[in-house]
Amino acid sequence: MVRALAGLAVLAAVLVLVFSGREEEAEAQPCFGIRPFEFDTHEVYDNAGLYLAAIELAAAGEAVTTALTPSGEPHGLEYPGLLTGMQDDRVDQTPDTSLRIPPTLLKSIVWVESTFGHADNAIPWGGVGQIKRSGDCGYGLGQITTGMENHAGSPSARQALVGTHFLFNVAEAARMLAEKWNHAYLPIAGEGDPSVVEDWYYAVWAYNGFAYVNHPQYYAEHESIWLDWVGHANNPYLDPMRGDVWHCNDRNAPTWINSGDGVTPWFGYMEYTYPERVYGCMRHPPEYPARLYDDPEYAPTPWPEPTPEPTGEGDETETGSGEEASEGDGGDGSDQATATPEPTATPQATLAGDPWPAPGPDGVARLWPPLNVNMPNMTISAVATALSPQAFIECWNALWISSSGCRAMHFATSFPDLGIEPHRDPTPPVDPALRDLLIGEPNTLITGPGSISIALDGEGQPESVEVQIQNVGTWIAPFRIQTSAPWILARREGNGRLDAGVTIGAETTVVLCTVAACGELITKRGHDTALIITLDLDELPEDEDVQGTITIEPLWGEGAVKVIDVHAGPSVEATTELEAHEDEEQALKHRIVVPNVTKDD
Repeated sequence: MVRALAGLAVLAAVLVLVFSGREEEAEAQPCFGIRPFEFDTHEVYDNAGLYLAAIELAAAGEAVTTALTPSGEPHGLEYPGLLTGMQDDRVDQTPDTSLRIPPTLLKSIVWVESTFGHADNAIPWGGVGQIKRSGDCGYGLGQITTGMENHAGSPSARQALVGTHFLFNVAEAARMLAEKWNHAYLPIAGEGDPSVVEDWYYAVWAYNGFAYVNHPQYYAEHESIWLDWVGHANNPYLDPMRGDVWHCNDRNAPTWINSGDGVTPWFGYMEYTYPERVYGCMRHPPEYPARLYDDPEYAPTPWPEPTPEPTGEGDETETGSGEEASEGDGGDGSDQATATPEPTATPQATLAGDPWPAPGPDGVARLWPPLNVNMPNMTISAVATALSPQAFIECWNALWISSSGCRAMHFATSFPDLGIEPHRDPTPPVDPALRDLLIGEPNTLITGPGSISIALDGEGQPESVEVQIQNVGTWIAPFRIQTSAPWILARREGNGRLDAGVTIGAETTVVLCTVAACGELITKRGHDTALIITLDLDELPEDEDVQGTITIEPLWGEGAVKVIDVHAGPSVEATTELEAHEDEEQALKHRIVVPNVTKDD
C-alpha cells in the first residue's frame, strides 16, 4: 500500500509538472471550478525597463535570494539551478545555481504569456488594481497557473507574492521553467546545454503543457494518427504553410503574410505552437512601447555594437547587451511635509543601451535585440523521426510509467556539416544590485483594532469595520489576508473580495484614471489600502454566536503582523468602531516617479 501511494504521489507530481500550462485551443475551466484568489498589484508605468530588468534577474537566479517571508514562512520562489547534459549525465547531479536561463528566452516567454502586462487590462500603466488573471487561474506576467489553486481559502505566501508583485511573479516563471528543464521524464534537445537556446525546446514546450497540440508536426498524418489517438481532443489543424515561427506581429517578418487588408496576417497567434511563438518573438522582438519611446525620461538609447566573443573552438559568436540600469533623477520631493534624503529613482537608461534600444535595422525600436534561433529541421531524417507523431505518443504514454520512454524524442541541434550551428544568448550578466532597486524598502503599517464585533443592520445586512494598510517605506509593499473561518470577509473599497494586495510608498505617483477614461489624468501620491472587514452571510451560521480571526501579514520588508479577533452572532448588538493608531512614521527616503502618461494613452 505504501509503495502504491508513493507511486501515485510521483505520478501526480509528474502530471502537475509536465502537463501544467494552458492549451489556448481548449475551453478553460474557470479556475478549476473553485473560487479564484483575488489579488491586487501595481502595474508599473515603465513596463519595458522594469519588467525587462526583473526578467534578467530572474533568469540569473538573482530575483529572490532569501527563502523566508518576514514571519518565517518558506515561499519556495528561490531559483533551483540547472542540470546539464543528457539523462544519464544528470543522474545524481546537483543543479548548478550559477547557470542561467537565456534571458531573451525568458523575456519572450513572458511576452507571449502576458504582453508585458502584469495587471488587468482595465488598470492603467502606473495604476493599482486587480492582477491579470486568465480563465484557468494564470496570474500576472508569467501567467503562473501551477500551484495557484484556492484549496485552503486563504493564499500561501508563495501564492500571494506571485499574485501581487511583478518581481516574484517572474521569479516563479523562471523557477518553473528551470524545473521543466531539469525534469527527468522529459526528452532533451541537443546536448542539454542550458546556454544554447535551441536546447530549451522541450522545456519551452512544457511551460505551456507538454501536449500534442504544441507538436510541430500536428498537421502530419492528422486524421490517421492524431484523430485516432486516445489522447486527442478537438484541436485545430496546424497549416504546414504557416512557416517555422510566429511573426510576433512584426510585419517585416517572413511569416507575416498579408491576408489582403494590410492589417491582419494570414496566419495568426493561434495557428502556431507554443515553441513557435516563443522562438518567433526571439527572432522578431515586440515593438518598444510608444508611450515610453516618445517620453524624454524613458527615451531609448542605441544598442551597443556586438562584440565577438571567442568560443572554446576558437571561432566567434555574436554578443549583445542586457538590461543594465542605473539610478536617475526621481524628483525634488517638494510635496513632502518634511525634508527627505536624496531619493533613489526608477532604474534609468545608461550608455550601455539595453533595455532602452534604439530602432533596429528596420527602423522600429524593439524591446530586445533580435536573436536568431534554429527550429527543428524536418528535412533531417533524425530530427523528423524524433518529432514524429508516433514518437510523441510513445513518449506521452511512457510518462505515466517510466522515465525512459521519451529518449526517442531526443534530437541534435547542431549539424556542422550542414552549416547548422546552435545559438547562445549574448546578453551580458545582470547586475544583482538591480534587485534592491526593484524591491525598494517597503515598510507596512496596519492601523486597526485588535478585536471587532460586527452586527447586522435593520435590514439584516452586515455592517463593517475598516482597517488601513499603508506603506511608510518605499515602492511596493505586498501583504496577504488570512481568515480562520469562511464567514469572515475582507474586501476592497466597493464590493470586491481581497485575498492579498499591495500598498505603494508616497514617493510614487499612482495613476487613478486616464485621460481617455476621465477626460483628464488623475493621480495621487502613493496608494493605501482601506480594507473592509465584514461578514459573508452565505457562510455565517444562523442563530449562533461565532468567533474567528483575520490576519494581515506583510510579505516583504518591515512591518508587524496584525491579528484581529472577529465576533458575530445574535448577541452582537453594535459594531466596533475603528480605533486610531498612534504610530507616526518618518518621511520617505526613495522616489520612483511615474510620468504623466497612462496605459490608455
